[in-house]
Amino acid sequence: MLGKFRRCVSDADYAAFALYFIRHRKEFHAQFSLNDTLVHILETIQKSRIILVEDHLDNMIGWVHYHYFNADYQDDSTSEIAFVNSVIIAEQFRSSRIFLQGFRHLVNQIADENQAVKLFQFCALEDNAYLNRLYAKFAQPIGKREGYNGMENIFSTEFQLLQSYLNRESMTN
Repeated sequence: MLGKFRRCVSDADYAAFALYFIRHRKEFHAQFSLNDTLVHILETIQKSRIILVEDHLDNMIGWVHYHYFNADYQDDSTSEIAFVNSVIIAEQFRSSRIFLQGFRHLVNQIADENQAVKLFQFCALEDNAYLNRLYAKFAQPIGKREGYNGMENIFSTEFQLLQSYLNRESMTN
């Protein structure tokens, strides 16, 4: 097993997430100060869903942070758009296998908790050619936005198509 994924549900889970974020904030944004990090956590944690990523010894090695929007891009926990805000995995654990394992877990968790989801969206830095090529395999760019680290391409795909894609991939692995 490459990684373990679990929902962030208890106060201890949220504390672990916040502490990991504080310690690894430079991976989120190179210029993030402690104050920026604390404000970001406080502003986003109320409406967000978080998946903690742990190694085989239960040490936290990352997170997946996402939330739900309605068609007007207003927060709505029972609505049709699942938007991934950020994914941080410790560098020594980054691989295509853990990416796929985590991606499947995320999609399965969304399917379990929100039957209304129709679209899956996320961003990649415009100048990150590798991620843009990777994400274009299963989603289409639909726009751009100014992100914490610069301009980002916004990707979108139909949720059911993504589930089918990931199920096909799991059969070949």
